[in-house]
Amino acid sequence: MKWEGSSFLELQRMPSRGSMVFQPLQINNYQYAILGSDYSFTQVYYWETAKAKFVKFRELNVQAPRSFTHVSINKKDFLFASSFKGNTVIYEHIIVDLSA
Repeated sequence: MKWEGSSFLELQRMPSRGSMVFQPLQINNYQYAILGSDYSFTQVYYWETAKAKFVKFRELNVQAPRSFTHVSINKKDFLFASSFKGNTVIYEHIIVDLSA
């Protein structure tokens, strides 16, 4: 949604059946939106400036996720994903430069 002075304007929709958590997250200069569902894989979206919207980035296999937290340790970035039904999962945020 975007504020238009007196009301919000809808900008984008994302499928969210069974969603229990939808969380924005910034890691360094990367802005993400993570949609966790009890019925499907967790969807990670990233903000694409050229399109001015969130685009699907990847899926994570987290059973019944309830929250996501960014943790930075010794110049490394991690995503902690807590689960209602399974184990908490920790992912490392790695940037791969494909320009070379």
